[in-house]
Amino acid sequence: MTDQAEWIGSAGEHTVASDLRSLDALYRRYRAPIQHFLYELCGSVDIAEELTQITFMKACTGLLGFRGECSISSWLFRIARNAYLDSLRRPDPRRIETDELLALPDGTTFADPARAYAAAEQRSQIMLALAQLPERQRTMLLLRDAEGLAYAEIADVLGISLAAVKVNLFRARTAFRAAYTAFERPEGEYE
Repeated sequence: MTDQAEWIGSAGEHTVASDLRSLDALYRRYRAPIQHFLYELCGSVDIAEELTQITFMKACTGLLGFRGECSISSWLFRIARNAYLDSLRRPDPRRIETDELLALPDGTTFADPARAYAAAEQRSQIMLALAQLPERQRTMLLLRDAEGLAYAEIADVLGISLAAVKVNLFRARTAFRAAYTAFERPEGEYE
């Protein structure tokens, strides 16, 4: 069964109970990826949780209007991105909290403390390099590399052409490499 068919169902099957089951299944399936994506965008667990709730509230109200022109996941990531962008327009937008990013465990366990430290240091550098990118570039990298969305899905989320995704993703990766490389240089070493 396709993504859309699973959530939309066939005509005449909609009851309050079936709609609630569909919404619950939608939430259980996509909450973690959406929250992870939002966390990577904003760098705050609290803000990501809040934006995830906003995303699913908007999805619940808009589900009946979902036309199936894109996948459910693309639709939800677009809502999540828009919720994030809306949060930036608020009078007191919160910035990426680098202390919180650096305090994150890297999710890997090593018996060797030196390897564990090196992995944590690399994750910190990646997060700081991502934080330096413009929102659109950061979004593209996260959707492709962290969330595994296809180019066509990214185009749906961002509302741009497939060619634009490829060009902008190339530019985002180039900008990320430059930002990441800057963290690898020893202090005092300049070009």
